[in-house]
Amino acid sequence: MTIFEPIISVVIPSRATNIKLLKQIFSCLENQTLKTFDVVVVCDREFKWTERKDFLNEFKDTKLDIAFYSHENSDFVPHADGGASYVRNYWIDHAKWEYIQLFDDDNEIDKTYLNTAYSFYEKFFKWFWKEVFITPTLMWRDTTKIQNQWFSWYRYWQARPQVHFLEDNEEYAEIKMFSWNWIFWKKEIMQEVRYDEEFAWIAEDLDFVYSIWEKWYPILVFRDLKVHHRERDKTILEEARIWNENSAYQKIKNIFLWWKKHASFQEKAILLLWSTWWICIWLSVKAWLYAWKDKWKIVRWLRKWYLEWWRLFLK
Repeated sequence: MTIFEPIISVVIPSRATNIKLLKQIFSCLENQTLKTFDVVVVCDREFKWTERKDFLNEFKDTKLDIAFYSHENSDFVPHADGGASYVRNYWIDHAKWEYIQLFDDDNEIDKTYLNTAYSFYEKFFKWFWKEVFITPTLMWRDTTKIQNQWFSWYRYWQARPQVHFLEDNEEYAEIKMFSWNWIFWKKEIMQEVRYDEEFAWIAEDLDFVYSIWEKWYPILVFRDLKVHHRERDKTILEEARIWNENSAYQKIKNIFLWWKKHASFQEKAILLLWSTWWICIWLSVKAWLYAWKDKWKIVRWLRKWYLEWWRLFLK
């Protein structure tokens, strides 16, 4: 236990549709050895008044200090164009305390997690003489399998980040980006960057953290800080983010936005020469193989959005 216990806002973006999962993360938080924190649940969908009442009633016996925000009791803009990024920016402004710990609602952690995360922050803040971002190793459900330890670089010709795994002798590593949530940091640094509401579907997380890295803040992943991720199974097209018209549009949009915002001159030259058309073909092949019913629709959407975003990119 640290001598000084920081006051932390634990923030959980959630669709609030799976009560069992939320109860699980709340139970993990109730048992934390570090006690000086509150919980902010931010729901990015509209609640009917009766539904919200029933939802809150599920947690009436919790010992946690929970603030619950949804479209029904806040100044959210329903169906905001920013989607998840809008929700994230909302809680950046509404977290009360100096430090923020972010979780998803399908996470499980051990009882020392908050204490360990802060201890790592304190140690490496002194080591680097600057603010640092603390992230965990991601474990697949209840297994010992590492899902990933985040991403070390972005491979432009494949339009995807490259997963990083720690070497056997490494306690931690510096990374450039990660997806999903799970991060411990100082609130004021978060407010410097904020989420880009043009991005969506995981790309907003990659863009946000890569923007932090571009400001020279170290982002550290640790072997001994773990989150068990109870992610639901996804189809091949869900994993590729091209399962319907809107997702196909956003997938192509994310690729072009990333290139325009983060790519060097050389990387943009790769895009200009051949990469995006290859990516469009690669995504179309996935749609052809795995979307028996809607394969022609998805292929047409990918081609349409590809041409549209090329025009915007060249402006």
